[in-house]
Amino acid sequence: MRFQITQPNSIVLEVDVDPKSNGQEVLEKVCQQLGIVEQDYFGLQFHGAKGELLWLNSRNPVCKQVNGPAPYRFQLRVKFYVQPHMLLQEECRHLFYQQVIQELRSGKLHVTNEAQLVRIASLCAQVDLGDQRDNPMLLQLYEKILEHFTPDPTSDLIREVMIGHENLIGVTKAQAEYRMLQEASMIQNYGTEYHEARSVNGNALHVGVGPEGIFLYDLNNELIEKLEYSMVTKAIHDRNKVILEALTDEGDTNKFEFKLVSTRAANALYRCITEMHSFFRCDTVHDEVSLQVSHDLKGMLASIFSDNTACGQNYVFDVKQTCKEVYDSTRRKLLKQQQVPMTPTACHEDRVQVSDNRENTEQQQVQMLKEKLETIQDSFVCKVCMDNDISTVLCPCGHMVCCNDCASQLAECPLCRTCIQTIQPVYLPTAFAIKT
Repeated sequence: MRFQITQPNSIVLEVDVDPKSNGQEVLEKVCQQLGIVEQDYFGLQFHGAKGELLWLNSRNPVCKQVNGPAPYRFQLRVKFYVQPHMLLQEECRHLFYQQVIQELRSGKLHVTNEAQLVRIASLCAQVDLGDQRDNPMLLQLYEKILEHFTPDPTSDLIREVMIGHENLIGVTKAQAEYRMLQEASMIQNYGTEYHEARSVNGNALHVGVGPEGIFLYDLNNELIEKLEYSMVTKAIHDRNKVILEALTDEGDTNKFEFKLVSTRAANALYRCITEMHSFFRCDTVHDEVSLQVSHDLKGMLASIFSDNTACGQNYVFDVKQTCKEVYDSTRRKLLKQQQVPMTPTACHEDRVQVSDNRENTEQQQVQMLKEKLETIQDSFVCKVCMDNDISTVLCPCGHMVCCNDCASQLAECPLCRTCIQTIQPVYLPTAFAIKT
């Protein structure tokens, strides 16, 4: 079976997978072509029968999720927008960058701060154009870059982007992409997924689901309500509706009911809320999420005779790891492959730091050896006169603490206070060798 996968930069990949394969096999094939190890941040999207945008469930067979003739078409998209410093692969950061650019151009990400807009546009210019050169056509190029993010950019704004681009001379493409992601991650609705719905009163609204919680917007993108995950006590999927129960600051319970265009769209919203919460807010994915399944008609009939039947069974969620677990597992994979994950902005600094660390380590080792040598030399000095070398053993206690002159004047061992019966001379050539 052939699948056509559109990347965020509109380039199409083709993969061939067995017709009965599940979504994970398709995603793995795509990530393998792109050299992506951090697969858990991405997903495959497709349009349902009513135009709703759905995520392909990686744990269920593809043939049960899509309709129509082959080749099936999907979009490779970022599903979980983690902070840029958690991305360990340059290839992964590049896909994040392409996705963020697309969302800035479509208006899903809206920059309200002008200074931040200048920084983002300057970094995009560095990625697209490289180091600034004396070219009178650059002003037009800056204007085109800004037009993707804001309508009718002013001449002052264009000149500020020109100055910002000039200050980025020497910054590599990978470094510019990383810094742009850092800027984008500070935008308020970074990583938010939107679902079109209607309230109980029939008012159209957008339900935004992000790493921090659930946001309700009107059609003018004005915030109506914010529900933090810690305040949500229950989420229910009922046909084409999603019902949420959340606590108020006073301890009361508010009920929110959203009606969507189809059952699959409602399931997508319910799934998005649960998976976002599990991925960003939990230490591990709990069994009630990872093992939750549904049955089709055939499975429902079979379940009458056996509750544990796998016939017609489909997983509701496909989140397998939290963001912390993905980060840890990726580091282990890259270490096995002998790849050193490093953020691009830190590459040069880390090389200098490694050199400095080596010098510091060598100095510390020399200092440590000096201290050990002094300790050894001190251990061979008589503990009574602190002048001569140790040359006797005190019997019967066996302590070696003084020279022959001091030992002849002692009645008790200066360490354990045992009465000295005999004094045995000893010869320690090592002590003299160390001194010389």
